[in-house]
Amino acid sequence: MSRQHCPKSGPTLRAGLAIGTIPPLPKRKSAFMRTINKFFVLFSALTTLLTVGCNEDEFLNYQPQGRYSVENFFQTEEQALGAVNGAYVQLRELYNVALYRTVEMRSDNTTFIPNPNDRGSLAVEEIDYFALTASSGIHGNIWGPAYRGISKTNYILELIDPIPFSDEADKVAIKGQAAFLRAFYYYILTQTFGDVVPVTNIIESEDQAAEILALRRAPREEIISQIIIPDLELAINSLPEVWGNIDRGRATRAAAQMLLAKVYFADRNYTAAIPLLQAIIDSGLYSIEPNFRDVFGPGNQESTEIIFANQFSVAASQGAGFFINWLPYQSGQTLTQGIFVSPSAASKNMPTKDLIAAFEPNDRRFAGSIGYYDEDPNDPDNELIAYSTKYFFPPVTQGGSDQNYPVFRYADVILMQAEALLETEGGIPNQVFEYVNLIRTRAGLPLYFPGNPVPELDISTEEDLRQAIRRERRVELAFENHRWWDLQRYGNLLEVMTAHGAEQRACQDYLDPFADAYQNIRILYAIPFNEVERYGYTQNPGWE
Repeated sequence: MSRQHCPKSGPTLRAGLAIGTIPPLPKRKSAFMRTINKFFVLFSALTTLLTVGCNEDEFLNYQPQGRYSVENFFQTEEQALGAVNGAYVQLRELYNVALYRTVEMRSDNTTFIPNPNDRGSLAVEEIDYFALTASSGIHGNIWGPAYRGISKTNYILELIDPIPFSDEADKVAIKGQAAFLRAFYYYILTQTFGDVVPVTNIIESEDQAAEILALRRAPREEIISQIIIPDLELAINSLPEVWGNIDRGRATRAAAQMLLAKVYFADRNYTAAIPLLQAIIDSGLYSIEPNFRDVFGPGNQESTEIIFANQFSVAASQGAGFFINWLPYQSGQTLTQGIFVSPSAASKNMPTKDLIAAFEPNDRRFAGSIGYYDEDPNDPDNELIAYSTKYFFPPVTQGGSDQNYPVFRYADVILMQAEALLETEGGIPNQVFEYVNLIRTRAGLPLYFPGNPVPELDISTEEDLRQAIRRERRVELAFENHRWWDLQRYGNLLEVMTAHGAEQRACQDYLDPFADAYQNIRILYAIPFNEVERYGYTQNPGWE
């Protein structure tokens, strides 16, 4: 038995799951990505303007000396549109790599299988085993892109008002998108680092930078109340309910409402979140897709379940490649039909035994989320390797795929509203059962109700219902960057992860190089070492 199989294999194969095969979907290109491609040269120039002189982890962006200044570059409606297109880029960067490592792979949902013959992903192993040090560059993989995105949105929000537009509604919508994106970047920062540095203006000189640095890290609560919430309220009042086909993929009013609901959820302020979620439900614009797998395939931006998705495009040299990292390193070119999977890049975000066990028998979501790879089909005793198939729709190309990454979807709205109503009303409200059972019906599972003769389906107490909602969230939203932050909200993150670590250490005999694996679990990431050294920021607890 291969040692790396321990956390990967499920107790049994599930009905309807074909080993090593994934049902394809027709491939359609996002119209919004065609728009982004059109402005690619423009926002590439703008990106250069905004980031000259910056190291990867630095957020400060000084105005460069040269023939272009901020004022004479950013003057037209077309440039403003190109700028806001460019402000989405860092969100795509975060979702392509950094966030799944931080929110899924650190959790009990997924893990990393190291290749004993290729240690090229040692830093990724250290994330999974909680062996990172404060000096690791991994921490900057969220800090850097988020602050670069914030810098871009600051330029837009500060400079757009004097620019003449043929239709003022277009200017309002661009401001709404910029406000949404700035709030999103700050939300990711506060969820990952806690207290962070508030930067809401263009930084044009070292003197101005020094003034901002003197503020140091602001309390997380201050970032939320003074930046995130006002930005999202502006976005809600500025963004359209829907975009036309050419602009499909941009942030909408519902996306801003959902992000604000998630901000309130992080602090268990369910009362504030309920009307935001209800507004999305009452809009009638979204519904549960009948086929679970259709939500994740190419062209999913047309799904009625998608509220906001991260856009990728091979034609714009911005293809999605994250799913290749999630394939077993042993698979070579087998699953990708000829595209070589680098052993040092693969085997990340692999499902754990605990996640696999969370799926009920005959749950249709299992076959749409997890597949098995047989390393040696000729060996009947060979143990199968479980891997995530949620976003894997072969064939793929060397440039990745046009695979959009769902960020917000309607099923999450339904489960969030179920949780919010339970936590505010108490007891076992009928509406909560309706919401949870709506999700279970799509999964082909029997319904929960009080007095169900099947013990596992008998939900007769508030705590029964709470645990049922949490189970549904885990399996419905697996691999979608929710689990770690859900555990934070539940208040049981350290308890769950300590138990998970003990299970992993018991069965992973290759953890010897990490004697302290799973022994130093910290909720927040470290402030990047370069930032602490350069600017004297205080470090997060446990990283000093």
